[in-house]
Amino acid sequence: MVAVSGREAERFVASPPENIFLFLVHGADAGMVRERALAIVGKRVDDRHDPFQFVELSGDAVSSDPLTLLDEANTTPLFGGRRAILVETGAKSVLPAVTSLVSAPPAACTVVLTASALKKDAPLRKLVEGAKQGAGIECLPDTEQDIHALVDRTLREANLVATPEARALLLAALGEDRLMSRAELAKLVLYMHGREHVEAADVETIVAHASSIASDRVVAAAFAGDAGETLDAYFAQGGDAGAILFGALRYAVALHRARLTIERESGRTDAGVTALFRAGFGFMHRALMEEQLKAWTSPRLAALIEPLREAQTRARANAASAQMEAERALWRVAKAARRR
Repeated sequence: MVAVSGREAERFVASPPENIFLFLVHGADAGMVRERALAIVGKRVDDRHDPFQFVELSGDAVSSDPLTLLDEANTTPLFGGRRAILVETGAKSVLPAVTSLVSAPPAACTVVLTASALKKDAPLRKLVEGAKQGAGIECLPDTEQDIHALVDRTLREANLVATPEARALLLAALGEDRLMSRAELAKLVLYMHGREHVEAADVETIVAHASSIASDRVVAAAFAGDAGETLDAYFAQGGDAGAILFGALRYAVALHRARLTIERESGRTDAGVTALFRAGFGFMHRALMEEQLKAWTSPRLAALIEPLREAQTRARANAASAQMEAERALWRVAKAARRR
């Protein structure tokens, strides 16, 4: 009867108690949920790639035939030993099957259920956490500190050293999903084979969010008063107009909030810089952030947000004019920046 909080989850998964056979791993980060579920399986069987030791069931299959889970849990592996089952729950209820399992625990089988974020009073969570041999494990999204640690650990294990700008790009591009973050870092490590120093260009080349980073650079230039060569070069290389408009709107909102933060903090520019970092603009040089935070006021930024939103709406409605809308929008931003 265990309810593991997000802060204790990593340590609990690293050494799950032997007296627990039923685990419910749940949270909004699907990648983290999957990673921890498989980690538990790895602790209970010798080889999770052996179909006699480990099997995955869909929640729909278990829901349509509750006895399926009970039968699988009590199946003895061909060559003996322990067995593990992973069930990815969905919209259909698996409560009848899990209830039967709790009433008659298997002798040598671990059952791991995965789910999206569940409230404390969710029936499945209450059932598993209330079971004598059950444990519910909450997976909270990675914090900024977690992402820093993940990046540093991955680079250290691969004997790589990243420049400050390259590291900032990585931090800005990762964090949405644990497995995606690991996959992007693995791609970078493979790409860097035979080299030691990671440059910003390396991250832009290999990380999945490189296209977003490229459009964000164009947007940052426009807010600094330049929408000429950078914009032309972006579209010459096949850049996406929708990404530019979305990026411009996102940056205007982030810059506006950062300015409001500065005003609340009695003019402290570093408070605004921190707000921009948290909004995902860590790839920008700090000097550029400070310059733009000083150049723009919150009323002037507020006046840009609605026109940018309208341009985005028009571009979505008419793909043929999307590039024209993006160019006009960024030229408008650049002109406003030069009228500081």
